[in-house]
Amino acid sequence: MASSSVAFFSDEQSLKLANLIGELKGEAAEGPFYTESKKVYEAGKYGDLVLRYAKTSEVLLGVQEKDLEPIYNLLIALTKDASTDVTPEVVKNIITPIVNSPADRAQSKLRILSNLYNNLPPTSSLRYEVFLAIINVAAKGDELDVLIPELDENLNRSVNLWGVGLNQERELYLRLSESLESVEGLKPQAYTYRLRYLQTFESADAPTLKTATPVATQAIKDALILPSILNFESLHNLAAVQQVKSTPLFKLLSIFLEGDLKAYREFVKKDGKGVVEKELEGKEEVLVEKIRMLTLAGVAGREVPGEVGYEEIARELEVGEGEVEVWVINVIRAGLIDAKMNQLKKTVVVSRSTHRTFTEREWKSLGEKLGAWKEGLKDVLKVIENAKLIRGDGGEGVVA
Repeated sequence: MASSSVAFFSDEQSLKLANLIGELKGEAAEGPFYTESKKVYEAGKYGDLVLRYAKTSEVLLGVQEKDLEPIYNLLIALTKDASTDVTPEVVKNIITPIVNSPADRAQSKLRILSNLYNNLPPTSSLRYEVFLAIINVAAKGDELDVLIPELDENLNRSVNLWGVGLNQERELYLRLSESLESVEGLKPQAYTYRLRYLQTFESADAPTLKTATPVATQAIKDALILPSILNFESLHNLAAVQQVKSTPLFKLLSIFLEGDLKAYREFVKKDGKGVVEKELEGKEEVLVEKIRMLTLAGVAGREVPGEVGYEEIARELEVGEGEVEVWVINVIRAGLIDAKMNQLKKTVVVSRSTHRTFTEREWKSLGEKLGAWKEGLKDVLKVIENAKLIRGDGGEGVVA
């Protein structure tokens, strides 16, 4: 096979690796594996030789940890001399034993896989395969937290560069969500990738859409019970989620999108107790806290800009007036509103409120506010025009 280059192939490098592999296989120095590898090398079949090494690379995992990375890095360097038609098989044979190996030495394995990833062209679809391997090794070795910065910063761009198909993209997001789900502190990130998975079904036909039902159901559960999730519109409107609209779980999601504490109480009283206890892990305390925060954001949203009294907030949240300030602080910290409290007047002065959904009612309200702003601007323009007339008259005249 033709090779793209022979920059890394030298007798010393390639045959040293052949001898090491042979010894790890239990052979004597310069034994059968070494001898056959030397023949392949001397015939100039560099791609065949790299593939030969890759297929036996599992034995490299038996070396001491201090030698693990240097030896694998030599193999990875030699892959640059393999022709492109054998590179996919070479990469597969390198990553499979690493992924299937025990969880020990995870950091060393991740560095090896990262080196392999970086030695592939940025637009190579093989980077996708290596990245999946990195996820698997990180999950098995409890090292997923080290991937979060890379995921947040580069994943979208990388997926576009890899040029992978829709099914592969879905597999990536699903694998990420399942792996991150297993780590307690990374459940919000798991929800993020579950959401991305569901977003890939927006143009899917009915049979394909149906395959997303289990993930859609889990995403609804995540959104409801994770304390940090307070935006439900992006999930609620997805086609994959809309197909479960007849379920009590979807009804509860709708309440968290645009309902209030009263609506939640009615839901639980009527048909939702089983949903909370069985499908939502009995986390009613979390649900009540979230719906109270959302209710407060809704109450504040009716008075932007303006004031709302402690008494009204306490009534809507079903709490004592003495608890109102704590709830206001929590909602401000969550970014749902911008407001200040007037403790003397017992009012909350609201300057901004996040709309939980933007429907016709919100558009109408926005139109009214823009209309009022426009009229106010007209008055300002009149004052400016009058000032100009007065100035033009020497500052002594009076405009009738």
